[in-house]
Amino acid sequence: MKLPFSLSLSWTWPQVFALLLLALAGAFIAERIIGNAPKFGLLGSLVLSLLGAWIFINLPLDISIEPRLEDTPVIRAILGSMVIVSLFAFFRKQGARR
Repeated sequence: MKLPFSLSLSWTWPQVFALLLLALAGAFIAERIIGNAPKFGLLGSLVLSLLGAWIFINLPLDISIEPRLEDTPVIRAILGSMVIVSLFAFFRKQGARR
């Protein structure tokens, strides 16, 4: 089956570190905006932000002037990690008893 987008699974170590750095930045920004972290703490935020960054990087979206760090799109990675961490923090806040 042919997917309409390509999933990149073969990365070099500098690309992995760049993705990790961008995911940490996105998680930090999202936690500061939302005001609380997802239920699993710092490690959970990191895993969620890595997932969000990876999903948004693989979207078939092309921003022509987007900066890149080790061939990793910066804006999409940070935005993806912020969205996923914010969604999980929002759902955690909704499920909390008042």
